[in-house]
Amino acid sequence: MCAAVGLEGASSAGELTRETAEAVAGAARRQTGATHALAVLIDLDEGADRIDLGGTICLAIATEQAVASRRSRILGGREWVRLGAVEMGLDCLRRYLLGLPVYERIDFEKA
Repeated sequence: MCAAVGLEGASSAGELTRETAEAVAGAARRQTGATHALAVLIDLDEGADRIDLGGTICLAIATEQAVASRRSRILGGREWVRLGAVEMGLDCLRRYLLGLPVYERIDFEKA
């Protein structure tokens, strides 16, 4: 994930962090020249696909002036986690563009 946006020196091993998502979003924004970049990173739990599987989601929205990020946990099968991560990322981007906080929980999130 890091090499795809020109972060060859960054390690993608280890625990997924908000800082990693921030670095990916910032690099994507700089490389594309976009005003905003959204990075949604997912670290799925190991094991067979099952309803109690989960994933850690780190997302970041980068602009030239600032970066907003959050970390969350979603439970469910692999597809459920992916769908929840997409919904969370797009909702956070919508909220950011409206000047609202990006920290509100969505239905998919573990409380």
